[in-house]
Amino acid sequence: MSPKVSPEYMLERRREILDAATKVFSKKGFHAATLDDVAAEAEVSKGSIYIHFDSKEAMIDGLSELWQTIDDEVFAAAEAMPKAIDGLTHVVKATFRRSQRPDFGDSIRLGMFVYAEVLINPAVAQSQARLGDQWGKRFRGLANQAKSEGDIGPGFTVDSVVSFLGFLNGGSFLARGVWGVKPNVSEFDDLIDAFIKTLR
Repeated sequence: MSPKVSPEYMLERRREILDAATKVFSKKGFHAATLDDVAAEAEVSKGSIYIHFDSKEAMIDGLSELWQTIDDEVFAAAEAMPKAIDGLTHVVKATFRRSQRPDFGDSIRLGMFVYAEVLINPAVAQSQARLGDQWGKRFRGLANQAKSEGDIGPGFTVDSVVSFLGFLNGGSFLARGVWGVKPNVSEFDDLIDAFIKTLR
């Protein structure tokens, strides 16, 4: 009989494999990378990979779940704030700061490959749509509440505010991933605050 393995151990191995997948996909690209490459990076057998993931697409699903966990923490803090406009600001700033973290470079590069894969791979497109839908629903909820509280004035629609701030955040990931742009984070925070004030 094989020894029993704890759930904690299995979760740790899964996370190590996903960390390896992030490094491999970000260096080689999603198409060029293989499960053998991920196994070598994780220092496990290919059979161990298959215990957790049956394909590269499944690994993207797993990474999306991790990204969702980060988003959930950001939104939980935002939704607990007394005013929705402050929660909205918190989400924008936290998302931008994540895109600029020194340890987030591999994830940013991976994101660029995933964006491209969405255009041609239905499985990846589906997992990213789920992630985007969750983010968008909660972000729009904060914007709707801010509108009802009078912090988004009559000159702006919720659709416009959500789209503009979403483009701003998406652009920060794209700018770093493709062009290596690294703006001053504190100045960017000030610019976000200044823009949010104009919404009133």
